Amino acid sequence: MKVLIGMTRSDTIVSGSFKHICQIGEKFREEGAEVVYALGGEGEAITKLRAAGFKVHALTSLKRDLSPLSDAWSLIKLMWLIITENPNVCSWHTAKIGALGRIAAMLTFKRSYYVPHGVPFVNTPENKGYKKYQKLEKILSYLPSKIIGVCEFDKNEYLRIGVPNKKLLVIRNGMLGKYTDTWELNTNPVHFITAARFEDQKDYITLAKACDTLLKQNKPFKLSIYGDGQYEEKVKALFAHFPEGVINFCGVVDNFAEKLALADVFILSSFWEGLPRSIIEAMACKKPVISSNVGGCSELIIEGESGFLVPIRDNVTMASVMNEYISDKHKTVEHGDNAYKLYMQKYSLSVMLNNYAYEYGVTNMSDNK
Repeated sequence: MKVLIGMTRSDTIVSGSFKHICQIGEKFREEGAEVVYALGGEGEAITKLRAAGFKVHALTSLKRDLSPLSDAWSLIKLMWLIITENPNVCSWHTAKIGALGRIAAMLTFKRSYYVPHGVPFVNTPENKGYKKYQKLEKILSYLPSKIIGVCEFDKNEYLRIGVPNKKLLVIRNGMLGKYTDTWELNTNPVHFITAARFEDQKDYITLAKACDTLLKQNKPFKLSIYGDGQYEEKVKALFAHFPEGVINFCGVVDNFAEKLALADVFILSSFWEGLPRSIIEAMACKKPVISSNVGGCSELIIEGESGFLVPIRDNVTMASVMNEYISDKHKTVEHGDNAYKLYMQKYSLSVMLNNYAYEYGVTNMSDNK
């Protein structure tokens, strides 16, 4: 059996969607399937997949933004790729290749799935393309491909715009984590940590304002920021006035779980989400979570027990709940333990991977040879 996995961008290895396609690819390969990738551009994600022994096709004409000529050429390339590779099933991840891939799979008579990793038509001013994606998804819902939401929020959003229930299913995200039994409470400032690309989706302005409030109140804390992206310099400018050592920009790391294990509280400030893998990873590392109340985040956080949900753009509440952990460091332990219990119940990596392998038909292939 052969599986073709596609993703729009290859310019980063830090995104949750890239980690996802790596993990399902490894699972399918373990089950005996041949896995081939198709990624837009020529970025470091392609290099990493090839280094892991996977065959990868670089679609240099595939761009994130709408472009009739390059999109048409990318569609032709995808159709030719499907014909030449002849996969049994195609798995499309993120919006652009999710649209083109579903069309290409239909025209070449291949079974296909689309995993959006966050509904692309969430109605928020920061999501400037939500109207065009909503119209597009209504049209594409007539194609035979199934849509896999990573949370109930995703499924409900597709139902809201009229996509038939029979086309939809939910496979919750799962992640591996890491925690250390040597971690203990101390008198150091509370160490907040975040990992989010510097893109339109992420709300660093609210986080910066909240941190500024804590700074003015002389609250002891530090924040480590991991990520990259087109707005990196703008984000750094938001925190430029902070004293040295309070805010630390740490770039991109291969194993973020190791950094999580050494921190106290994970923060995700965002305008829209699906079911954030970064939050699940934090839960797996026994960390409490502060998150914007968007997408499926409310499915991951037990308010006041494993973390806090913050209304979108509400820097006052963000500062207040950060101060909850600064004022009572014992909460970091209690909430972290509760987050880990929820992770073990619903969001372990093995459960997610087994669900994908079963749905795609690659489970126990070695037993069927």
